[in-house]
Amino acid sequence: MNPRWWPRVEQEIEMLLSDFSEKQRKKLDVSPEKILLRKNPFLFRVRAGASATLLTQMVIDAFLSSSEETIFGNILEGIAVAVCAHAKGGTKSSAEGIDIEYTSGSERTVIQVKSGPNWGNSSQKQKMNDYFSSVKRRLEFSIRNVRCIEGICYGKSETKHLGTHIRLKGNDFWTEISDWENTHYLVMESLGTYASNGFSGERLNARNLLLSYLNDNGVILAQDKLDWSKLTELFFERS
Repeated sequence: MNPRWWPRVEQEIEMLLSDFSEKQRKKLDVSPEKILLRKNPFLFRVRAGASATLLTQMVIDAFLSSSEETIFGNILEGIAVAVCAHAKGGTKSSAEGIDIEYTSGSERTVIQVKSGPNWGNSSQKQKMNDYFSSVKRRLEFSIRNVRCIEGICYGKSETKHLGTHIRLKGNDFWTEISDWENTHYLVMESLGTYASNGFSGERLNARNLLLSYLNDNGVILAQDKLDWSKLTELFFERS
């Protein structure tokens, strides 16, 4: 049986995914020429070979994915905030560099959420430590114990004490913010349930428009073959 607070989180997941799909739709609302000529032609010469269909699929996917990780990272942060809010009374933090705060007894927990384990360089990680130090200084006058957490949304479960803070990864993170050890499964299931199937139509339409653009410019030969000399002219004369 799912926890009582889960239906309220599901509602927020549905809204977050709807917003994500809408942003992707708006991103596609540009001309096929702009979509194509923003990409690296040398890379697609290697990856797409001679296939026009494969080229258009790769270009549209690359065009969307260039900002997809950032956008979806914000969605995961929003889901984590919603889980903690409904399960433990947490709040979206107003402190710089902190995403979630909640209080348990005399202890205040502050969390910076990261979508995956391979984030950031050394300077970015030092900046996170600086944020933790700053919020500790601010809270220590009113709260005895301040616990700082680097919360990583996926990866093998891990709890690691790093001196400045605790790193919680995967299931350990979701359990911390929900007190429910199967929360990560619930999140994954709901993402599949509320993913917008209608967005596939916009993606297909964008591919068809790009194919038409290539055809109109003499880039597509018989049997889906690309004329790369013509395509090279497009990239070097129009972009």
